[in-house]
Amino acid sequence: MTTLVELDGAARWFGAGHTQVTALHPTSLTVGAGELLAVMGPSGSGKTTLLSLVGGLDKPSAGRVVVDGQDVGSLKPRELAILRRRTVGYVFQDLNLLAGLTARENVAIPLELDGRSIGEARAAANAALESVGLASLGDRFPDDLSGGEQQRVAIARALVGGRRILLADEPTGALDSMTGESVMRLLRAHCDNGGTAILVTHDAAHAAWADRVVFLRDGRLVDEAHPAPNPELATTAP
Repeated sequence: MTTLVELDGAARWFGAGHTQVTALHPTSLTVGAGELLAVMGPSGSGKTTLLSLVGGLDKPSAGRVVVDGQDVGSLKPRELAILRRRTVGYVFQDLNLLAGLTARENVAIPLELDGRSIGEARAAANAALESVGLASLGDRFPDDLSGGEQQRVAIARALVGGRRILLADEPTGALDSMTGESVMRLLRAHCDNGGTAILVTHDAAHAAWADRVVFLRDGRLVDEAHPAPNPELATTAP
């Protein structure tokens, strides 16, 4: 199995001396192609910090974070931006959809920023929306979509352009159980098609969709589990 994400003693702290606060103690972890990894732990345990390091939104204070063969900590700002636009998609807890843009335009933004033509970016956005079951809603604005539909737009934006690595920070937190399950089906299908996803969640039922679950507490990796395969967890997208 090809390793797409590796943390090699990666740590993150803020401040110095007696005011120093450690958000993530030295952590080593690998995530392979085709793997869905769930990260669980109480609030303040370091889950979002871990995602931010993998996504290139922050850099480690010590150790290394290697994403798709690139040492994130050594990349220049322009190189980090390219990594995020082409390789790593991030689904934020608050979605971060732009209210003044349609669903299609929101999904197309990463490709347009990467220099693709508007026509090419919109065509790829249509394909991404179709993959999450929203082919007919591309012209709608976020406020005209349900919470679950907005979440699927955010996932389409994270996947557009063939990004292999998907990072999701509590993507089902504000959704009802049925809609949350449809989101998990999308993440599972992405991994079953050769991609990788790292999911931060408080919900054990959603963590059960993962191949592996790691547990953080006080910034430390304290345990790991492998959920039993469940034949009822179909991967057909909604």
